[in-house]
Amino acid sequence: MALSVDKWVGFGSAMAGFGLLWSRMPEHVHDEARYIISSLVPMLMSYFNPYQQISISELDAERFRRNKLFDAVSIYLRSTCLDVASKLKAELGNKKDDLLISLDDNQGVVDNFDGARMWWRLCPKSSKKRGGTIISLLPGDSDEQPRCYRLVFHKRHRKLVLDSYLPSVIRQWRELIAKNRQRLLFTNYSREGKSHWINVPYNPPATFDMLAMDHSKKDEVMEDLKAFSRAKEYHSKVGKAWKRGYLLHGPPGTGKSTMIGAMANLLDYDVYDLDLTSIKDNAELRKLFLDTRDKSIIVIEEIDAIEVELTAKRHGKEAAEENSDKHLVIKLSDNNKDNGKVTLSGLLSFVDGLWSACGSERIFVFTTNHVDRLDPALIRRGRMDRHIEMSYCRFEAFKMLGKSYLDITNHSLFGELGQLLNEIDTTPADVADNLMPRGKRRREADDCLAGLVETLKKNKAKMKSAAPPMDSMEEAKEE
Repeated sequence: MALSVDKWVGFGSAMAGFGLLWSRMPEHVHDEARYIISSLVPMLMSYFNPYQQISISELDAERFRRNKLFDAVSIYLRSTCLDVASKLKAELGNKKDDLLISLDDNQGVVDNFDGARMWWRLCPKSSKKRGGTIISLLPGDSDEQPRCYRLVFHKRHRKLVLDSYLPSVIRQWRELIAKNRQRLLFTNYSREGKSHWINVPYNPPATFDMLAMDHSKKDEVMEDLKAFSRAKEYHSKVGKAWKRGYLLHGPPGTGKSTMIGAMANLLDYDVYDLDLTSIKDNAELRKLFLDTRDKSIIVIEEIDAIEVELTAKRHGKEAAEENSDKHLVIKLSDNNKDNGKVTLSGLLSFVDGLWSACGSERIFVFTTNHVDRLDPALIRRGRMDRHIEMSYCRFEAFKMLGKSYLDITNHSLFGELGQLLNEIDTTPADVADNLMPRGKRRREADDCLAGLVETLKKNKAKMKSAAPPMDSMEEAKEE
């Protein structure tokens, strides 16, 4: 007993001596010792721990875009492992009354693959700890850790997980996406200083059969779209990105937006409505582009209405400085405090430059009411491959509207209507408005066509009264 006490006394003296020596060492020695200990402990733990884990973050390493593998795992677990989960989240999906069930944060589930057990857990967003306390983060702070899935498995199954299990998850995800695919309409918005896409179900009623335009021109557009959708090998052979550009130009009400809906219906593509005025700079534009899906139509409507200016003068006394900075700047709204800029060069890189090759099977559509106001560099062939004029409603286009709205292909008033439509510039939207029923009483075809004739005659009379007299025009020519 005395010997045991002596041992403890000796041990206590040794620890006291070590503590005294430790207190007299320089501070940097303390830091080095802590670093060595903190490095060795995980190594020892991993050596004795028979399990390994893989983290799949919601964002990629640079936090520049979403991690597609995260989405793949979400859909896979939703289809295979929800029955064993005790904490779930519920929300309405894109389809009407479609209940979408998914794992809640910190919920774990078990999956089995070829006799191996796989443990999955969804970890919520978190903040990095510093000195044992959580730092309060500002919006957009890079210290915020995004959500992630953690996959835990026995280390003897490592090869199985990497070579078979995860590829199987990806394969089943693609099959589920193809099976449950629904066309979506996306638009961009800014949140906490960053741009994001949001989407809603998109089922446009318009088809090419309903489109009021020249029949031969319509057939050309449809054949061009179908040829593009089948041209993957051709684009690869000639070394071009699998994309195509369409410029839709014409007066308001001539069916440019309807044409986009008909394109989406024909090809079964998603549509991205890109609002340039809510984008901070070129980097945000590239991020949004990288987050778009394949098989999509990317639309910039009324591009002529965006306020533009040159940052460098191209004429006059500053012509010598042309080569310094020839950027067309798309000015944002006055209340945008970021003072960011989307430049013409950034937009061109997005449409037809280096970044256009990041993705495939994409169609770019620009719409404009004034094609003459656009920079030629933006709409040249190769960027906007097809220029489609959406013109006023002539008689051939009217017959399509008559078939769609009134279900008629011939009428006694067609001759008079054809003459008036070829004389007067009337948009398809105005013609369609006259063919729709009014009030509670459903109008017959005779009433609708008679009302349209009357409206066109009034417009013709207004045009004549607004036109200058012939005598005045001849005098002006003589002068």
